[in-house]
Amino acid sequence: MAEPDPEVVEARAYAEEKGVRPQWRRWASVEAAVDGYVLRETMYGPNRSGYTATNRGPRVPVPVRAADGTVTVVAMPEWARLHEDGRWIWAHTGWPVEEPGQIVDPPQEFAPTPGLRWQVAVWHDLGHEGKVLGEDYGGSASGWQTVGWCTTRDDARLIARAYMAYRDHYARADVVEHGTDNGEVSRTTDTYLPDPDAPERPRPATAPGPRPASPHRSEIPEPAWYRRQSNPPNSSLIVWTDTGWRTLVWTNWQTAVIAQNLGIGAGGPYEWAEAWRPRHPDRDQHDWTQEGRELRGRFPETTFAERTQLIDAARRAREDALVDALAERGGLTREQAADRLAQGGKKYRQVLDVGQATIARALNTARRALPGGPERTAIRHALDDLTTRHLPPADAERIAGAQLDSEIEAERAPNVTAWCRRAVAEYIAPAPDPIAARHRRVPCGSHGRACPSTGIGMRSWTMAAKRPPVPRLLVSDKTAATAEAARIQIAVVSGREWSKTSIHDAIIAVGLAHLGEVMATLRAAEADEGR
Repeated sequence: MAEPDPEVVEARAYAEEKGVRPQWRRWASVEAAVDGYVLRETMYGPNRSGYTATNRGPRVPVPVRAADGTVTVVAMPEWARLHEDGRWIWAHTGWPVEEPGQIVDPPQEFAPTPGLRWQVAVWHDLGHEGKVLGEDYGGSASGWQTVGWCTTRDDARLIARAYMAYRDHYARADVVEHGTDNGEVSRTTDTYLPDPDAPERPRPATAPGPRPASPHRSEIPEPAWYRRQSNPPNSSLIVWTDTGWRTLVWTNWQTAVIAQNLGIGAGGPYEWAEAWRPRHPDRDQHDWTQEGRELRGRFPETTFAERTQLIDAARRAREDALVDALAERGGLTREQAADRLAQGGKKYRQVLDVGQATIARALNTARRALPGGPERTAIRHALDDLTTRHLPPADAERIAGAQLDSEIEAERAPNVTAWCRRAVAEYIAPAPDPIAARHRRVPCGSHGRACPSTGIGMRSWTMAAKRPPVPRLLVSDKTAATAEAARIQIAVVSGREWSKTSIHDAIIAVGLAHLGEVMATLRAAEADEGR
């Protein structure tokens, strides 16, 4: 029985008074006695103050009897801690104080979901080059850690054997099969120990041939975790087999370590593997709402040349998706859609980018307003389809218009709002002429009412592509000089003077438009004011 330290007793009494259950480990300092050991429970463990690099504290002689009867005395560091089964164990070897020589069994854990009944646990030994370290730089001692959870016993055994196959910092690996009672009563264990003559772990080699394409997000669903799992093992390592991708193990943060120990690559059990984890798109805003899953890493690691090829392939895929989207929504062939992009140039691509960004902003606003769940994840997937495959949702123009309506008075200038509406209309339904697409006008309010962003009557808000072609007047809404030149030219053509304000409003509404369109806009605005 360990003698409690007065500080420990006081701390526990204070915690019980406050209704707080202490979560820290129970540590004890061990001293050798004539008939055993004396344990004095203390507040802190191996990382206490007073130790130096040369003086790591006293050592306790611990006799260990081997299977052949040979007795070896080990100079053990003084620290012991209370194991989950109620026994005191040496902190740095995992041996029970009363029965040294064999690592204690891993602590009781529970399966995180009904389908993951096979647990892989390893004893992480802080020994280095034959020396027993008191603790690591953070004060942690040797102990059990769960590597992951598998759906089959064969997968769990494969991982456990891989951890023991080479020389490393692991002294034991256990495969724990939890019963149908969720491990509370029945469980069976397979134990693996390292070979004393185990070789060094070789560096992984990339298998010949191209790397298989990553699976679609629908192919790697996440299990339904038990409610008590506050931190479930929701990172997965998937491997490539003859029949495609499959999930090998679910873990918390150890996918890269598992892949390294398995030797993913040429000569390993699997040639290719990928790590997937929960997706938290707003983590930079300290919002950890999960929205689906994302690719975390590839194994063996990609080379610079391979990463370059992946980036180029992604760019080509986005360009092909844009061409296909223009062809489908504009009633064109792929060749015509490609020619349209080339003819429109950088300015036309900017129109499409603005339209896509406006729809994406509306989707993002709707997404952030929802709590975590299937609906928010569905909007995230719609955003992915929009930005990577140019597939807008069915009501894209409506939700983009609602977003712009809410921003008119609060954030956006009228000319910016009008420009965004034209871009959305072009992105959803491309105009026949890519040059005219930069000038197209679309309604932004109810029929018969003035446009909320410009104040111009709605009768003049018609598609520019439906008008007969007329000589272009390239005007700009950015400089007063250009507006003044346009005013003079329009006055000459129409035979009357127009105010600078009217000219400026018309230019904002139409943008780089035909001369006839600017004049039609001015006359419609004058008619609306007359009513």
